[in-house]
Amino acid sequence: MRSTRLYFWIFTILSGLVLLAPIRKGDLAGYDDARYSMVAKDIVLHGTWMDIQANGAPALEHPPLFPWIQAAFFLGFGLSDPIAKLPSALCGFGTVLLTYWLARRMLNDSFAASLAMFVMAGSIYFLKYAARAMTDVPFTFFFLCSVCAWLLSEEDSRWYLACGLFVSMAMMTRAMMGFSLPILFALDWWPTRRRLPASYVIPAAAIAFVPLAAWYAMWIHRYGSKFFEIHSTFLDTEVFGALSPSWRRYTGAPEYVWMIAKSYWPWLPAMIAGIIATIRKKDRKLYLLLLWSAVVFALCAVTRSRVLRYMLPAYPAFAVLSAAGLLWLVPERYLRLGLRVATPVLAAFVIWIAIRPPVNLHASEILPIVSATNAATSPDERFAFYDEGQPRWDEVDQMLWYGDRRLIPLFDREKLIDALHSGQTRVFVMDEQAYHAYVDSHIGNQVIARSGHLVCFFIHS
Repeated sequence: MRSTRLYFWIFTILSGLVLLAPIRKGDLAGYDDARYSMVAKDIVLHGTWMDIQANGAPALEHPPLFPWIQAAFFLGFGLSDPIAKLPSALCGFGTVLLTYWLARRMLNDSFAASLAMFVMAGSIYFLKYAARAMTDVPFTFFFLCSVCAWLLSEEDSRWYLACGLFVSMAMMTRAMMGFSLPILFALDWWPTRRRLPASYVIPAAAIAFVPLAAWYAMWIHRYGSKFFEIHSTFLDTEVFGALSPSWRRYTGAPEYVWMIAKSYWPWLPAMIAGIIATIRKKDRKLYLLLLWSAVVFALCAVTRSRVLRYMLPAYPAFAVLSAAGLLWLVPERYLRLGLRVATPVLAAFVIWIAIRPPVNLHASEILPIVSATNAATSPDERFAFYDEGQPRWDEVDQMLWYGDRRLIPLFDREKLIDALHSGQTRVFVMDEQAYHAYVDSHIGNQVIARSGHLVCFFIHS
């Protein structure tokens, strides 16, 4: 028992190091990382907590909880890449700790809980996204919190209120995927029909659904048809839209099976064994793990986007199933011996990672351009951006996060030609090929900076 408690504290310290230390290095990638961070930055600079914006326009695609959390951290610690990533890293740490609690409760075994904690902290794909300024790991944490509260509500009905709160936080982070929680709880409740006290369940349901409904109602009231236009475009792109070729509409399940089979190593055999062991034991309380994995898998499989990180909310269930599978496949004495040997090696590796974390640079091309646009424009002046006529939102979001100016995105040639001659701005950023084709010898200009394939210049009056 003493050695089991020791493993918990060792894994807690090592998890904290491997999750928190590396975020001090590297920058923010485009799209999600820079997108959420620049929205949170706008909140801090302009105080628009209830009217979140991106580049001066309403950010209507996602609910606001994650940018709110980032903005709160920015207010406390300043605007920086590590602080932008800190909420996700802290949620990752909380997920590892709660996985221990979940496994101990469901498997009734402290050593199995330590194994589950080890598996969760050793899931490379999970660690990767815990170091990103994205919603996936925070959503996973809120998902896990709500499941834990659901389990505790069997003993104390007041936990229904906490369950409703965490469901609400999950929905206010990622609205569509948040609905998997009520589905999961309904499927878990259905076979037993356990008593649901109305005095707690009704307020819990209100806590869960009212904030998201109120937020959408406010958006619809404020922006009307514009909200439906932007949100329907987003849903069509990410959730319901057509796939090419059309038969891929029906391949979501095998695609996710293949992605999990490729990535969930070395734990995949143990997880499969855990699924088999859970079915064979016929322990109803463990069926929640299977339902949990199945609901997340099914909702991911039916959507248009096929990205493995959308499966991260199921990873705590995977970890507990893997721990059960390890105990089913390998005698406990050998597992204990393996941990005694592996833990010092793991500790040395984690300490090395904490001291010399891997550095991933995504904005090295953008940073010189941002410096040039800041120097060439006044605070209330915009610059125009064009890159091969493509909707390069990754570069747009990075420019908005790292820079101090708003921009005019130009995503087709006609808009570029009009902007070059209309005088709406004098500073442009564009790809080198377009610069030579439309500007170099055609319009009086002065190049301010070149970086990678981008050119920053201003047009002479």
